Amino acid sequence: MKTKYLAFAAAALMLASCSNDEDFVPQNDLKDTPITVTADVADLKTRAGYDTENLPAKFYLTVTQTEEVSQYNYTNVEMTKGSGNNYTPSDNILWKDSGRTPFVSAYTTADATFTVQTDQSTAENVIASDLLGAVSTTDGDVTISGNNISVRFRHLLCKLDVTYSWGTEFGDVTKSIKSVEYQGFGTDVTLDRAACTISGGTTTDYIKAYISDSTSEAIFAPQTGSLKLVITALIDNVERIFSLNVTVPTGGFVSGNRYTMNVAIGGTATQTGEMKISKGWETGDANGEEEGTNGNMETN
Repeated sequence: MKTKYLAFAAAALMLASCSNDEDFVPQNDLKDTPITVTADVADLKTRAGYDTENLPAKFYLTVTQTEEVSQYNYTNVEMTKGSGNNYTPSDNILWKDSGRTPFVSAYTTADATFTVQTDQSTAENVIASDLLGAVSTTDGDVTISGNNISVRFRHLLCKLDVTYSWGTEFGDVTKSIKSVEYQGFGTDVTLDRAACTISGGTTTDYIKAYISDSTSEAIFAPQTGSLKLVITALIDNVERIFSLNVTVPTGGFVSGNRYTMNVAIGGTATQTGEMKISKGWETGDANGEEEGTNGNMETN
């Protein structure tokens, strides 16, 4: 009889266990959890005005977690840089569930159009001209881990860095580059925020470049067309102006590329090296190609 009671007790325990299993529902550990955001910039290169972290002070984040209208979809939320590479949203942004397969885009503008500064002689204006973007449909742009979205920005515009040297006729005089204008360069673009691509606009202008030692740099829109560098130099405290036609690379200046060239300033002519093209803004041109640019320098 005792054995029979023990069997009934074991059966009751099994039934209770089954009932508890059916009542147990795994908890969604990310639902309504705050989304954290970190960022960095691809092709790191020291640029005018940026701190050593090379990060924008703010950007605009879009996170779409469902195709339906939902409180968990966020558009152009302003993200402000905190410590390190962490960013703080202007409003709470939460995970809908643990699926974590949202569409994500991030840009340093909230608009569909963008215009570079025509005066890029200051560090602040160089930063303001650097359009950065990332989108989750492009490999490497967005990584999701746990409750964090990591954004890796790409440079969407073009950049031309020019290094200047002097002919032997200037060997014994004091000389320096006072200013450089990039003339006829594109200034406006239209941004496809879903695809993270840009198309050049129709506006060209004179862009006053940033000068550091014997180099100039400026950011501009993808384009083709006739371009010129106008260099103002001080030679023995006398101001002289040199101008040089720039040959556009085959296919034009392309979105996301950095271009470098060397210019030797002579009394009546210039010697110009090959224009080197880097795919991205990384230092050097190991992954790039070269295009020639030449022409006589006008002086006055």
